[in-house]
Amino acid sequence: MKIKSILLSVSCLMALPLIQVQAQVIPLVNGDFSANQGQSKIFFWDSTGVPTGLIPGWTPTGPGAAINYDLGGGYVGNSGVDGASDNSNYSGACHLWLDSYDPSVYNTSSYTIQPGDQYSLSLNVSGEWAADGNHNTTVSLYYLAGSTRVVFATDSFNTPNAWAWTPESFTGAAPSAAFGDLLGVEIQNVTPEGLPSSNSDSYTSYGNVVLTVVPEPTSTALFGLGGLALLAFRRRA
Repeated sequence: MKIKSILLSVSCLMALPLIQVQAQVIPLVNGDFSANQGQSKIFFWDSTGVPTGLIPGWTPTGPGAAINYDLGGGYVGNSGVDGASDNSNYSGACHLWLDSYDPSVYNTSSYTIQPGDQYSLSLNVSGEWAADGNHNTTVSLYYLAGSTRVVFATDSFNTPNAWAWTPESFTGAAPSAAFGDLLGVEIQNVTPEGLPSSNSDSYTSYGNVVLTVVPEPTSTALFGLGGLALLAFRRRA
């Protein structure tokens, strides 16, 4: 009986790493940009330059942001609902469109940051037009300290004029100062504006933003060890 108990304990401990790596999706309001499906272009600001909040979940960092959904174009490009690439036109496709002169946009989740969490952010990026053929994007993870967004992880991507969705992702862990605060995502098109001779802007699209978390491995391990201790107690009884 003792040998069986030892074998059971070893098998449970070997299974713990498999449990530890399971990522959980953190819900983002309108993370796939589909809330305004079929409504053509929806702008973030009114005629006075004040953000309207008409794109649920997302907020521009300053007034005058030329940010919109582009759903009704009739030209071939990076389409497909929620960023799925199908090489057709824009009809029915939901995504976020940022000009090079836009501020960033951010989305605060309802997830409370826990010690030991590891976060992963993925999204689709499409370069529509840039003067030098390259699109630059900066994405960040932040925690909400009161009303202040504090960035703790960031990464940059370079996307060519491809008119097709390119999947991008990065990971990060929050500092101890963030524990107990809400987690959020920020996206910014940092592509240089067009050539001075043409005075034009670059355009970059974003789709299907997904935020996930891998909980602290220690807490999972302790849960497993607690189960083993209970099993051993019941056998002795």
